[in-house]
Amino acid sequence: MIQQPLFIILHITFRGGNMLLEEHKESIRKEIKDAAKSESAAMKDNEEMNGKIKSVKKRVSLRRRLLFFVVIIWMLPVLIMYMFMTISYRNNIIEKTITIMEENLKNFTYFSAQKIDEAIGISKKISYEKVIENAWKEYKAGNIKKSDLYRQITGNLKSRFYIDNRFVMSVFYLSDEPDKIYYTSRENVENTYKENVAEAAHAITSQDTSDAHVRVIDGKIYIIRNLYTTTKYTKFGTLVLELNKNKLIDGINLNKDYEMGFFVNDTNSMISYNKGLKEDSRAGILDKLSNIYSPKINRKVLQENDNPFVGLLYQQKYDDFHFGAALIANKNVIFSEIYNLYTIMLFIMLIIIPIFIYMIYFIAHHITKPMSRMIEAANKIEQGGIGMQIESNIMPNLEFDVLQDAFNHMSSEIKYLFDYAYNEKIARRDAKIKALQSQINPHFLNNTLEMMNWQARMAGDVTVSKMIEALGTLLNYSMDRSNRKMINLAEELRCVEAYLYIVSMRFGKRLKVEKEVDENLLQIKVPQLILQPLIENAVVHGVETVKSGTIQIKIYQDKENNHVILQIINTGKEMTEEDIEKVEYLLNGMRNQNPGEKPNHESLGIQNVNERIKLIYGEEYGLSIEPVGEGETASTITIPFVEN
Repeated sequence: MIQQPLFIILHITFRGGNMLLEEHKESIRKEIKDAAKSESAAMKDNEEMNGKIKSVKKRVSLRRRLLFFVVIIWMLPVLIMYMFMTISYRNNIIEKTITIMEENLKNFTYFSAQKIDEAIGISKKISYEKVIENAWKEYKAGNIKKSDLYRQITGNLKSRFYIDNRFVMSVFYLSDEPDKIYYTSRENVENTYKENVAEAAHAITSQDTSDAHVRVIDGKIYIIRNLYTTTKYTKFGTLVLELNKNKLIDGINLNKDYEMGFFVNDTNSMISYNKGLKEDSRAGILDKLSNIYSPKINRKVLQENDNPFVGLLYQQKYDDFHFGAALIANKNVIFSEIYNLYTIMLFIMLIIIPIFIYMIYFIAHHITKPMSRMIEAANKIEQGGIGMQIESNIMPNLEFDVLQDAFNHMSSEIKYLFDYAYNEKIARRDAKIKALQSQINPHFLNNTLEMMNWQARMAGDVTVSKMIEALGTLLNYSMDRSNRKMINLAEELRCVEAYLYIVSMRFGKRLKVEKEVDENLLQIKVPQLILQPLIENAVVHGVETVKSGTIQIKIYQDKENNHVILQIINTGKEMTEEDIEKVEYLLNGMRNQNPGEKPNHESLGIQNVNERIKLIYGEEYGLSIEPVGEGETASTITIPFVEN
């Protein structure tokens, strides 16, 4: 008779009292933790703020830093660029320009001197062909007349030099008749030859040499050499060739900014390819180049300066002559880029100065001035003016408008927090008192259960005594005064067995429990109270809905994924689509599909289990509830396997 009412009392006490005690205890703990954190954070923030304000006072003001920053950003790069342009870049341009001039001068020397050397080679072939030599021998032997001699000599000169546009004139005369000339030319040059060239040619004729002599006479280039017989080496005549000086530079692109010419063997006369080279303004630089000219120098570039001109002289030795090429350029022309650069730099400076002045004004008006107002307001708050508001003057820009609104809002919030601090302290003290008082209730409940257990044993009612002991085990486990978060799986199963014992007394033979537990997993750590809510859910939604039901407890290791599976399978009514949808909402953090529906104890329990598992192990782990067969529902917990 006593068992049924006592069971009802114990059942109500366990179902309602345990829930109320847990919720009350958790709410008190949360309030105490939040209050402690709030107070600690406020004190910490206050200390940090005071420390930062003190350190700010020792630092340089932002205005000075901004001005210094503007000077560095604007003036320093400009100064560096100016120094670079006026020194490094200038020297680089000058060096590259001189190098280009040297290359032009060397190319000019190579082409011009090479063509003179080729002309000398052609003049020497006359001796090897022996046409003129044979004609002279025949004439001396009396075999031909003088007219035949003239015809053969001029014919040979025409075939060799007249049709070759590299030559302007070719003259030959016998050594014993120097005044009688044999020549070929496109115009009558007999008088020109006699007036300008004959004297120099006769001087070479008087010499006993077959070398080619290059002479520059009256701005024209001549090759003069004596001809000797090939057998007895007897001098019989002299050959004079005038070169076409324009053909010497054929194929060379002369830079219009350069004035070029050359010396041959000496500096008494020169060949010029620019009319301005012989002007009086170039006389100074030409004299300097002439002074450094020497037939002994070979393959060397020399430089002279005579403002505004710069001159280069490149000298090279050949077998029959010494060649000295000269290049003169006006610095104002070849270095015009540098002067243009100076003009651009001056223009940039004229632009930067007003921009720099405007930047100083901009920083002062749009940054430092509104910032000074905000610093002044912050100092007043530091001095005790809590709730200080910056006057609602329009800030110079949107950013400081936002900062002003945020500052005013923050100041209001600080005032509110200070006003609320006293009441908050009182509330925390009351919460601590209630927390201490709440510890009395579990002691009282345990003592009461012990007395009831003693009375049942005295009366010989063993069944009631065991139920009271199981209930005590559940209460001690749920209150857990040591505040453990993780326990052994074996301990969690003892709690499940105590709950199943109490439930089995209610359902009797209607409830069947089957266990498949891997004993190697009994010592692994699991979160506290994760199986009992699932068993309770299986009883309420499964066993209670049918005449008889089965609850299977399966715990095993998924070695492939290194997981531990804790599964509760219960029989009962099949889950509908609506039930499945409600479970999904519940496990995803939404208490109910219908906002007006109140959550029950079992729903809160399984939601709490799922959330705790995800918080401890991560989002990939948790609880799932789904139908697995006809009239069967499986609640499966997946956690990682940790051996230690």
